[in-house]
This record gives sequence, C-alpha cells and structure tokens, in this order.
Amino acid sequence: MSRILIIEDNTLTQAQLAHILDEKYNLSFAEDGLAGLAAVPHLNPDLILLDINLPKMDGYQVCKILKGDKKTREIPLIFITSLSSEKEKVTGFEAGADDYIVKPFYPEELLVRVRAHLASRRAKEQAIELEKLKILQEMAVALSHQINNPLTAVYGCLYILEKEAGHLTETAHFSLEGIREGLEKIKVIVNRLSKASRVAKTTYNRDTVMIDLNNI
Repeated sequence: MSRILIIEDNTLTQAQLAHILDEKYNLSFAEDGLAGLAAVPHLNPDLILLDINLPKMDGYQVCKILKGDKKTREIPLIFITSLSSEKEKVTGFEAGADDYIVKPFYPEELLVRVRAHLASRRAKEQAIELEKLKILQEMAVALSHQINNPLTAVYGCLYILEKEAGHLTETAHFSLEGIREGLEKIKVIVNRLSKASRVAKTTYNRDTVMIDLNNI
C-alpha cells in the first residue's frame, strides 16, 4: 500500500483527507512545515500532500527544500490550499510542485490526481530499473567475452601440464585437479554472465547488496 504524507495544520482538512484516502493508502500526518520536513526521511512517502499556509515554515519553502534534495526530489508533491489566485499557483509550480488542488476539493478529483501521480512515479522507477538492467546485461556480455580469452589460454596451458603429468609429484597432481575445478567454476559463471537476463541481488554484509551470480 502506497504511503502518503499529509502536511496540513487544519484538523478539519486532515479529517476530510483521511476519510477520502484512508482505505486506499497508508497515511501519515504532520501539522507544520518543519515537522513535515523531519518526517520525510523516516517515512519515505510515495506522495506528499502539502498545505501552503503552515506554522514554522510555509509550504513553498518546504517544497523548495524537498525538490532541491536529490533524495526527495522525485517524490510527487501536490499542494492542497485555499490560495487560488493565478499568481499563487505559479509560485507553487515555480517552487517545484507537481500539482495544485484548490480547497474545497472534490473527493473524486483528489483520488484521480493522487492515483495519476503515484502511477507516474512507478512508471519512472520501472523505466530506470529497465535501463539499469539493460546496462548490466551489456556489461555482463562484454565481461564474459573479455574473460573467455584468457580463460581459453589457461585451459591450453593446463592441457599441456596434464600431458606431462607423469613427471609430477602427487601434490602437483592434486594442484592440477584443483586448478581444473576452479576453471570449470569460472566457466560456469562466465556462461551465466553471457546469458544474464535479470538482476538477482543478495545481502552480503549489513547494508551491502551484491549481484548473486548463482541466480542471474
């Protein structure tokens, strides 16, 4: 369920928004601009509904800060305000808002706009992921070709050593077997890279995420 942060100090408007959105979305509320800014990093909302006339920091300032931060600039932000003049709307869009709804608002209009902006954000995220996958696939195929060349040379050297195995000690024989096993594993990984069709990730250590070559 998508999370929406509502930055609004009017309790009646909060109640109206909750009545319209509560069954469809996970809602959180902040009653002033500073509290709203502080809540964003913790909540990581999918969309923000923002009033303009707020205590401590007005909506324009909140919007400029969020849209100026690369961590939050992609969050859709909709002004919901009683300020309806053309100048105020222009100021809102100049601050970076994605949309502007004037109070009193129609529930269906609000729902349609919220759904549209959430869908637009999901589409952008999917497009970015597809582009990342395409780049990864191209890198994987190129890397597999680069590895195959020296791998073929090593196999050739190993073949010659194995032909001369009669003159080697038992320890050397054991080492050759280990080399062949290692090369076979590398060959399997290179083959998977050349056919990579998706990104499979695994948690390596704490917050470190790595590509899982066993599942690509």
